[in-house]
Amino acid sequence: MVVILSIILSVILVGALLILKDLPFVSGTILASGAGERWSVRILAPVLLISGVALPILLNDNKIINAAGVFAPTDAGVILSIGLATFLAVAVTGRFSRFPAVAFAFMAALAGTKLASGESLDFSACASYVVSWIAAPALCALTAAFFYWLYAVSTKDRTIHLAILDARLLAVSTMLSFILLAAAAYNSSILLTFLPKATDIPMLAKAGIVVGSVVVVYPFIRKSVCQKKWDIADTELDINSQSVLAALVAMVLTLVFFSSDLPGRIGLKATALPAGTLYIAALAGISVSRGRALVEGRDITTSAAATIISPLLGLISAFCLARVANGSWIGTAFIITLFLLSGIGFLLLRFEGDRDIQKGIILSRERQAYSTQKTLSALEVKAEMTEKDLLDKLDGKRKELVDFALGIGDQKKFMEKIYDDLKTVRSMPDGPEKDKMTDELLSSLRERMYFTSEINDFYARSEVLHRDFNRRLAEAFPNLTENERKLANLLRQGFSSKYIASLMNIAPKSVEINRYRLRAKLGLTRSDNLIKFIKSI
Repeated sequence: MVVILSIILSVILVGALLILKDLPFVSGTILASGAGERWSVRILAPVLLISGVALPILLNDNKIINAAGVFAPTDAGVILSIGLATFLAVAVTGRFSRFPAVAFAFMAALAGTKLASGESLDFSACASYVVSWIAAPALCALTAAFFYWLYAVSTKDRTIHLAILDARLLAVSTMLSFILLAAAAYNSSILLTFLPKATDIPMLAKAGIVVGSVVVVYPFIRKSVCQKKWDIADTELDINSQSVLAALVAMVLTLVFFSSDLPGRIGLKATALPAGTLYIAALAGISVSRGRALVEGRDITTSAAATIISPLLGLISAFCLARVANGSWIGTAFIITLFLLSGIGFLLLRFEGDRDIQKGIILSRERQAYSTQKTLSALEVKAEMTEKDLLDKLDGKRKELVDFALGIGDQKKFMEKIYDDLKTVRSMPDGPEKDKMTDELLSSLRERMYFTSEINDFYARSEVLHRDFNRRLAEAFPNLTENERKLANLLRQGFSSKYIASLMNIAPKSVEINRYRLRAKLGLTRSDNLIKFIKSI
């Protein structure tokens, strides 16, 4: 009975650590992919998690349990030492890293209690575990980088509607989410090694003890888990769907690979893996492939440090605690006392954390109120400046209206003069004098048809309105002529070839020739869109 109680307490403690430290990275990634919003994922997620934890012990066929569970302690003090050592290691590394590697600390604690019992360790196997703990995040990073690159290359020249692409990505993400949930739970079923093989507890009862213990502790930490997963989805994974999908693929493949027999074929070991470590490794790999950092260097450094420090602390703590327990009632009582104190400390830390969160919320609201007041003051100043700008613009419009009226008057005078001259020519007899005056009228009309002054005024205004574009165009392509820069400007404003021909006083056919020459000078191929390229400058 004491052994079973020890198992329950240990599962509660370490299970709480796994849920609190690793589950948010799994749930947050799924949520960021969009699959977390689907009802199928919401309903099946608990089923997949519970099944992934319970089925291995029911089937008695888990590669991780078989590998790490060779040492099955039957002493209550030793079992508690494993749970307490894991907690202490995670508590220390959790002070400087968000990725304290719970699974590594637990497996090292198993080795520590085995040493304390007087049994020798297979150092070759231990070395394989250490190499596997290094190889797993490296494999995850490489897989994420490769998949991101592969996706980018395969979709580069394909034209597909954005809605269709999003629907396909969501379908793939949903399928991967189901696999990730099951694989993460199955991989974390190392918890089941708390159930000694030497006991006569039925398999179903063993699974019930583990699942029941985890289910009992979940409501107490659910709020913190939900907050962390939303922070991950809304802040850290606020990136494109392609990157999130690459992270999902990398985490799934790594967890499945290290939960099977495959690592043994290349000298590695099937091992439990911390989801947080895989998560940060996937983002690091995508950052390299993408050429832009998605994760801070500090997170990568602290994750690497936790991968080393957590198992070392777990090993040393478990060894010392198991030696203190030493199979005696006094030692066991001492360990139980430490265990209970640790549990109380954990609850106090959670309470303190919630209180800090509340203080943070209050402080954030105060800052928001101050920021709102500051924004209102800035808006008042801006409103005054806007009013002045509007008055200036109104004066400008009035000037434009006056200029327009003057232009109408000028046009009216010109037409009246042409009318009078035509009447004069009509009354003149045929002869050289009439032909000469007719030629002068035609020349005057042709000059007026070109609208030279109006077009020059149009180009002057266009230069002012689009001076930034003209500057960038001149810097990028200094070999363009003035007419080619005018053509680029008109194309950018959306004018058709017909209107461009009128504005540039050339034939529509000449516009097409000039467009062809402009494409050549811009270095565009036949498949490139000229207007889209010009608008991108």
